Amino acid sequence: MSGMETILLEGTLSCKAMIETHPGRTRILYTDEKKRTRDFSWIIRKAREAGIPVMPCSRKTLDERSGSKSHGGMLLETEPVQIPELKKTGTHAGFVCYVEGVEDPHNLGSVCRTLYAAGCTLLVLPARNWDAVQPVVMRASAGTFARLSVACVQRPEDLTGWMQSAGIPILCAERKDARPVFGFHWPASFCLCIGGALRGLSRTVTDAAGQNLYIPYLSDMKAALDTPSAAAVFAFAYAGEQYEAEHK
Repeated sequence: MSGMETILLEGTLSCKAMIETHPGRTRILYTDEKKRTRDFSWIIRKAREAGIPVMPCSRKTLDERSGSKSHGGMLLETEPVQIPELKKTGTHAGFVCYVEGVEDPHNLGSVCRTLYAAGCTLLVLPARNWDAVQPVVMRASAGTFARLSVACVQRPEDLTGWMQSAGIPILCAERKDARPVFGFHWPASFCLCIGGALRGLSRTVTDAAGQNLYIPYLSDMKAALDTPSAAAVFAFAYAGEQYEAEHK
């Protein structure tokens, strides 16, 4: 193990996802010594198979170690998930999503949960240090932050340049010169770009768009949806088309 700082994940979904996807980064699994469910037993077995130490503890010890009572009887000490720069990753096909303007870890977790459920193959984020808030992101995402492929870019130009060189069309959640997302025929591979409700997307990104898409409202509301809600609508518009094609 490296000397990297560790974080503490709470709950079975977060711990299970990290053990399954990044076992080499985990340090030790703490479990409630009196709790034994099928899910608990399965996670403990997988941890031991991966060579991860398992330490049964009293509920009081778990409460003190985590500083809360919401852990559900399981904690995992682990190194954070590392987010590589996009240019250092391989090629990506299918549903790529770039999200700007998400600062709150709960919102990022909600976005991850939605994108993973809808079949996203890669999430790209602006570069920043998410390490300290990864326990919150992991809990809010139901562990999908560890299961998604995630990369980052230092500048919006890095995203647009990479997508253009890879021949992946850029689709923006943007109302100007847009068509409704419902009924849109999604390409085999694409990068969907979603901005924050207040500032939207960077001009660099919108200028590179091959198509803008918007969400039609069935009311007179003028405000933009928050990012997790918008991501859910766009992602499942794509997922719905895929589902219909597979179940004809």
